[in-house]
Amino acid sequence: MNSNSIFTRRHAGADAAASVSAPATTSAAAEDAFKNDPTATLEGVRGKDVTKAAKALLKDSVKRGGGSIQMRDVVKIYPGSTVHALDDFNLDIKPGEMVALIGSSGSGKSTLMRHIAGLMPGDADGGRIEVAQHLIQDRGVISRDIRTMRAEIGMVFQHFNLLMQRTVLGNVCFPLEIAGMSKKDAKKRAMEVLRLVGIADKANAYPSQLSGGQKQRVAIARVLANDPEIILCDEATIALDPMTTESILSLLQTINQTQHITIVVITHEMKVVQQICNRVAVLDEGRIQETGPVSEVFSHPQTRAAKRLVLARMQDADAPCVKLALPEDEKELADLMAYVKAHNLKVLEGEEHV
Repeated sequence: MNSNSIFTRRHAGADAAASVSAPATTSAAAEDAFKNDPTATLEGVRGKDVTKAAKALLKDSVKRGGGSIQMRDVVKIYPGSTVHALDDFNLDIKPGEMVALIGSSGSGKSTLMRHIAGLMPGDADGGRIEVAQHLIQDRGVISRDIRTMRAEIGMVFQHFNLLMQRTVLGNVCFPLEIAGMSKKDAKKRAMEVLRLVGIADKANAYPSQLSGGQKQRVAIARVLANDPEIILCDEATIALDPMTTESILSLLQTINQTQHITIVVITHEMKVVQQICNRVAVLDEGRIQETGPVSEVFSHPQTRAAKRLVLARMQDADAPCVKLALPEDEKELADLMAYVKAHNLKVLEGEEHV
């Protein structure tokens, strides 16, 4: 077997499947709708048209400088455990980047997100975390000004965390009112972002009356309303249907590109990473094992952790071929080939397949 082999997905009848989509609303029509119709949504708007439509709403927004994230030698061991959730962890994210954090369950992704948000202290013998040029914590001690600093960070989790006694509009207005915005201005801003995520028609509904996807869109709107420097997304699209996911991803990408807001994405959906992120970091055993441009890491993974995630991506019918250098260690090679066999992947040998 050639040391540079190509793995691809066997999928009978994949070429025969045809996709049919409804006609997309044009960008010009979308912009006109946003300008003239207070109940307009992004329904039927896709791809680049979402970007143009969003820009029509965002043109008056204040352009901010984005936020950097820096972690140095951060350590986290949960009580009663000897396993490092974070092990001398180091991370640098530049202002305006859109970075994906990926890894298997237990790799440290959610723990990392909570540390960045200032929701969880590291251990006393650990390092320091700076977010949006603020010292969030140092040696396990969270800053006294953390509540003020959190205004710079928007969080979207896989659990919606909506206030059940408030309407959709009330949920989005809530953080704006807490920040001191007038009720009139808060309502105006809230309706803008509700239109952006395609749920303005549910403004007076209560969370109990919404589907899971609708609840997540409300949560995303609530984050966008406050114009954060950094948005943390933990499986933010996992509850959304494919069309809504496409619209939300395009919207997040537009926010990133036009407002220079840093966006950090935790996801198990590799398509999400490939569609919107500039860089990816692969986590395993509490450390970053590999990082780089998405296309580079996905096409030529170097570490065992990255190779396993890429191979898992190959289970999708539309996944591309990926070049992998086969490990020299016999046990690692046996594990790799067992994975290939178990998941119905095909090995193509030779440089002609690269």
